[in-house]
This record gives sequence, C-alpha cells and structure tokens, in this order.
Amino acid sequence: MEWRVEVLLVGTGYSSTCTLVTDGSRHIVVDTGLSIQESALLDALARRGIAPGDVDTVINTHLHVDHCGNNAMFPRATIFMSRPEWSWTQSFYGALFGSRKPEDVTREFYPEIDTYDVSARTIRNVARMARMFWDERRLGTQTQFRFLEDTPLPLGLDLLATPGHTPHHVSIRVTGSAPIVIAGDAVLAEDADAKVKTMIPFSRAQFASTRAALLATGERIVPGHGVAFTPALQPDAMPPAARKSQR
Repeated sequence: MEWRVEVLLVGTGYSSTCTLVTDGSRHIVVDTGLSIQESALLDALARRGIAPGDVDTVINTHLHVDHCGNNAMFPRATIFMSRPEWSWTQSFYGALFGSRKPEDVTREFYPEIDTYDVSARTIRNVARMARMFWDERRLGTQTQFRFLEDTPLPLGLDLLATPGHTPHHVSIRVTGSAPIVIAGDAVLAEDADAKVKTMIPFSRAQFASTRAALLATGERIVPGHGVAFTPALQPDAMPPAARKSQR
C-alpha cells in the first residue's frame, strides 16, 4: 500500500504546516507545530480517527519552535531529527537565552544578519518570544530520538538535504505514483514573497538554490507556511520529451 499524505494544519504566517503520512496502519507526523497549536493538532488527528498513541513516528524538518513544539504529544513515537541540527539549535538557543545582547549572539549563528534591515530591538523581541516557546521537554524524551544520519526512515520516505533556512534543514519526499515533497521551510510558501514571520535564512544563497531545485522537480510540494501546490515547470526545466509535447 502506498503512503497517503494529508495536511493536518496548514501553515500560516507564524505557525508551521503539520502533515500526516499514513498507509492506514502506520501514522507519521512531519513537523508538529507551535505549542499553542496542540488542541488544533489533536482535533485534526481525531477527525481522522487517530489518537496520539497511534502515531508511531514524528519527523522534524528542523528545530525552530514552530515546527517541533508538540513532539511530546506522541509518547509512543520514534522522533527523527538531524543530529547536527539538534546540536546547532541547542547551541544557538543556549547562547541566545544566556546573553544580555541577543543581537550579538544572533550574528554568530546567522552571519548574514547585518545584510538585512533588522534592528537590535527586533532581535531582542524575537529572542523573548523564542524564550517563551522553547521548551526541550516539548520535543519529547531523548530515548525517543533517532538521528536521520544514523537511522533510515521507513521504506517509501526519502530524506532530502535542503539547507539554507537552517544549516542542516531536511525535507521528506514521499515516493509513489505521484511523489510529494514535504518541504518544511525549504519552501516557505508558493509565493516566494509571502510574509512569513520566521527567522531569516541561515544562508540566503543556499536557501534560494534549495527552493529552486525543489520547484524544478515539478513534484507537489507541502510548504512550511502555506497550502500545498504543484509548481509550474518552466520549459527549460522540463525533460526533452515534455518540451516537445508543448510545441
């Protein structure tokens, strides 16, 4: 049986998309949203007849607070994340919350911050918000953790390295007759200029290159902060046979 992909919660300007991947017996949630979305996520699962204890796998595309805040809802699940992403995130939040000048810490972890029009006041406000929502207990217990670099995903799920938004961001490609890429924040939304209240890219160039590569596949995409869409392939990106059929 093929995996079926359903969006549980559509990402907004501030909260992430949460996605269910299921074959009827196994239930996987990719990204679990912001902690204040817990009730909405429970309701979305309940409408599909799924209880938290039925979810056997959680996958985090990255560890910003709006993508992993409800991992702990799933006590029986194996929780997959990138090992270097986990280390980088722990270091960043530890330094950010321990500093009186979060703008200086942010510069260490986001080296391109000075190329954006972001004031020190804004950075301090974002740091306060992150402190409100970041709670490692909501990520689940470390006995649940499995690192994507060491442990294979279930058959039919391909791991894609999609750096740029964070240095170790990943996306998940669900194979089958009509493959779907659960992109996380490698693709924020169909509209590249959509207003999303998330962190700046770790690397602007990497982020742009990764987004372009995912769109160029022509496969349906579940973005991190918008509705799912199928990108329109430009003629130069189409395989030769497809280009001929358009003439």
